[in-house]
Amino acid sequence: MEEIVPVITRTVEVNDLSPHELAALFCEMSNDGQANFFERIWEIAKDWPGAGWCQQSFAINEVIADAGKDTIITLARHILDRDDI
Repeated sequence: MEEIVPVITRTVEVNDLSPHELAALFCEMSNDGQANFFERIWEIAKDWPGAGWCQQSFAINEVIADAGKDTIITLARHILDRDDI
């Protein structure tokens, strides 16, 4: 006889997640999950009014620390080195 496993669905609203917590969650993701994270940012930001993601990127650049810059630069270098670009 096949065992019936109950399924519990829970909806949790998180509206006070800190950047540190979000970064820790990101680091626990697989490479596919991390890539999907960035793809989702684009899907959300592409329809922002005005200068949109371009303006937000500029604003981030104004305040980002060296460790953040190094993270983005390292990722960008790997992306730019791909043969399919």
